Amino acid sequence: MASITDQLSEGYRAAKKAVSSAPPSDAYLRWDAPGIEEIKSTEEQTTREIADIMKKMQKHNFDQHRHAFRATHVKTQGIVKGKLTVNYDLPIHLRQGIFAEAGRVYDVAARFANEPVFLQPDQSPGPRGLSLKVFGVNGELLEGPSEANTAQDFFFNNAPMIELTDIDTCLDIMKLREKHFDDPVTLKAKTALRTDALKQTAPGMLPNTNIISMNFYTQSAFRFGGYYGHMGLFPADDKMSKKASEKVQSAQSREVLSEWLKEYFTERGAKYEFKIQLGTDPAHHPTEDASVVWDEATAPYQTLGFLEFPPQDPLSPARRVFWEDQMSLSPWRGLSAHKPLGSINRLRKVVYQQSQKNRDELNANSSRDVNSVDAIP
Repeated sequence: MASITDQLSEGYRAAKKAVSSAPPSDAYLRWDAPGIEEIKSTEEQTTREIADIMKKMQKHNFDQHRHAFRATHVKTQGIVKGKLTVNYDLPIHLRQGIFAEAGRVYDVAARFANEPVFLQPDQSPGPRGLSLKVFGVNGELLEGPSEANTAQDFFFNNAPMIELTDIDTCLDIMKLREKHFDDPVTLKAKTALRTDALKQTAPGMLPNTNIISMNFYTQSAFRFGGYYGHMGLFPADDKMSKKASEKVQSAQSREVLSEWLKEYFTERGAKYEFKIQLGTDPAHHPTEDASVVWDEATAPYQTLGFLEFPPQDPLSPARRVFWEDQMSLSPWRGLSAHKPLGSINRLRKVVYQQSQKNRDELNANSSRDVNSVDAIP
């Protein structure tokens, strides 16, 4: 019998769904329907400005460390290899893109990282990210036919929304972050003066706990075959979820998050449910405002498959250096069936390319497409 808490929670969800004006949760809208994407005439210029600012921040990091990092998600916490298995009993409407073939198994590799643009001790709260590369995908590619590209890249964050909201807000915030790159106190004070201060400071309020316990979200919207949606990864092992009780303390090592990941993967593997929310109305499930958390009452999560990582060393020197200096990833690398949507994602197409170019130039290096999990140490 369900507990009183479970009954109340179910009642709350039912009531919330009843008062919502969104279409029924199974009236999925096409990804190219009117109102899904709205491109402003100033977007191209704004994109160039942001790319230039991000380049400056990469240079700030280089000046401090004499090594160039990515424009965001600078600090690697762990890198793991595993498998993605598509559900065998997947409903027809969910058989899209890489999930088109029920029961299909893919090789995958993932990187856990701190999101901020600078290296920081793990005592500093903030968003944590997970980038995922799925190997051996089949289908029409976003960037045209290429035998060299057989991978699908996804990017997740432990916050379900992006405080940057859209490309115009992103420009304002990036200007602040670059101007006060070496002065976090002033940056915090300037951010607090904004009309959207609560939204901008929300990432710093995320629980600073063991990364293995976290849910991860794409935050922004993506095409999903004929539809569009948000995707997420959710721990499917109680041992992972229980690690949420491990909170970073000031007296611990500044590298405690990677130490916890190493300890966890030395003893056991990890398993995530790969899920999606499908949109039914751009007013309730927008692509252009990435700060909106899609209501699960009107866009419930549906399971697509399972992501599994066996026990392994998640941060060997060879693996870390290979990923940081050799691996090239982009949300625009993959299938047309998973096309990124919204201004934040359109911005990423330029910024990720620029970030890779800057990193390679400063490090006198050449990163590349990696199309086999066996290429990763």
